Amino acid sequence: MRTNNRGQEKGTVDQIFRAAGDPHRIQIIRLLSEKRMSAGELLESLDIVQSTLSHHMKSLTEAGVVDAVKQGKWTYYTVNSESLRNAASCLTGLAELSAQTNAGQAETSEAAGEGRKAAAPSANAAPDKAAEEDRKKKGKKSKKGRKGKKS
Repeated sequence: MRTNNRGQEKGTVDQIFRAAGDPHRIQIIRLLSEKRMSAGELLESLDIVQSTLSHHMKSLTEAGVVDAVKQGKWTYYTVNSESLRNAASCLTGLAELSAQTNAGQAETSEAAGEGRKAAAPSANAAPDKAAEEDRKKKGKKSKKGRKGKKS
């Protein structure tokens, strides 16, 4: 089991998503996906200061998204492909589950819709009858009202 400097397991999906939740970190991951880079090389490619890069690299390495290898006075960074595959697998699983759920809901909605279509004529007929009766009653009232008034 890989752990970060806090003794926590590295590379858990929630840590990966949290670490990747910043546009600069996504940009760093993209750059490191192409090749191994030092902090100096990353700074040349990014529009951030060194202290900000340090903060981002700490978050990415603690989450297990990026691996750091010290060589002499330089630290070189690479993407941890296994962590990214784990996160991708999680998203794929969620997407498949969502697709199954949505398909099941669509089937249920279609079945319910067919039932509503069959019931629609009788449901619409009752309000029409009620509206017709209301019109008749109003017509009788207005006739009575006119008959009762003499000018």
